[in-house]
Amino acid sequence: MSTADALTLTEAGYVLNRSPTSLNKAVDKGVIRARQRRVGRGVQRLLGRAEIRFLLVVDRLQKDLTPSGRRRLYEAIRQLSVDAHRITLGEIELDLGRVDQDLKKRLNRLQALHRSVESGGERSDPLIKGTSIPVHMVAALARAQSIDEIIEDFPSLGREQVEAAIEYAKAYPKRGRPYPARSLKRALADLAGLGAFDEDVESAEGTPRRIP
Repeated sequence: MSTADALTLTEAGYVLNRSPTSLNKAVDKGVIRARQRRVGRGVQRLLGRAEIRFLLVVDRLQKDLTPSGRRRLYEAIRQLSVDAHRITLGEIELDLGRVDQDLKKRLNRLQALHRSVESGGERSDPLIKGTSIPVHMVAALARAQSIDEIIEDFPSLGREQVEAAIEYAKAYPKRGRPYPARSLKRALADLAGLGAFDEDVESAEGTPRRIP
């Protein structure tokens, strides 16, 4: 996590199962507020716990809230302490207990993903913990290969490690040039198969045809 109580938009998108783009739009439209911090020459948006709690509640009550009701709910949650789980809006009382339990599980999962990787150095991508295999390389293979095929290509990896790599890449997309969606082993096998196919075609074309 970016800080103890704030998430980047990609982290929040993973936790909320939303796209970072939709969260950006929510900030731009004033639905929620974001903190800002400077990263290099740019500015990064961060969502606090109140914003995450609010969006989880809205997901459950979307059809029952008017725009005015959503604004009142958001301000009420912003004023709520982390340990408080009940909100009163006029004659309506909301229990956030289940929402907070759900959020805790999602945040614990995000922390578990952090523990499944280790730094590859300042100029390298993060590695699957205990290996020299880049996390994003494995995640990229999932675009075109099944988990079983990935394990076949990397027999030192277990299913949980592959699944964690895929999930980690959702919360922390790779920057820069993406990895290929096929392993080198399978790409070479594809080329070998294509070469054999071409030889068969050439052989067939070189066979004289009998003219009746």
